[in-house]
Amino acid sequence: MLIDPKAIDFFTNEMILVQINGDVDTTTKKQYGVEGYPTFILVDKDGKEVDREAGYLETDNYIQNFRDYSKGIGTLEALLKEADTNKTRQLCFNIAYKYQWRGNQPDARAWYSSVITMGTAKDSLAGEARMALADMSMRKKDYALAINAFTEIAADFVGTPFAENADIYIPITYRRMGDTTKAITAFEDFIKKYPKSEEVEYAQKQIVKLKGEPPAEKK
Repeated sequence: MLIDPKAIDFFTNEMILVQINGDVDTTTKKQYGVEGYPTFILVDKDGKEVDREAGYLETDNYIQNFRDYSKGIGTLEALLKEADTNKTRQLCFNIAYKYQWRGNQPDARAWYSSVITMGTAKDSLAGEARMALADMSMRKKDYALAINAFTEIAADFVGTPFAENADIYIPITYRRMGDTTKAITAFEDFIKKYPKSEEVEYAQKQIVKLKGEPPAEKK
């Protein structure tokens, strides 16, 4: 996005862009609770966060979102105020998402849980909320909880993209926790279960890498 002429113009004339390497400047990363890259954070003149965007979006969407945030539109603060009088499931999800990518897991979990309890545990919005909760557990290195959550999602959403996504994250979680044997088996199970999936090539590459790694030391 940053090489797009529209983005260059935006950050030249409307915003001041400061790029920080979070792996080097860990203090700033921790201060703003950065959970992944890229993360764009809009701050006021005192360095207080107004709002943020995590991940990739089309340039026009990024620009529009930051223009809105600068006017107080669509910010976390604005969404929380709206929830006081009109608490919908979609609004709860949007609030949870913002908390999640600010590194505020307790509040993110509370709002994602509201999405689930306010509706049907197996509808699409609940599926997104449950995947987010499982992902947060994985990132927090609560691997047993994450694997259990992904397994339940795969069972509850059979025949949907949620099941496939959950099933590919099971071996990813095993890999993160250092259990090479279970990761390989889970990746192989995924390939058998979803032979036409776009993730098959990824799974195959991970199996090759994992089989080439030395076994983890016993603790």
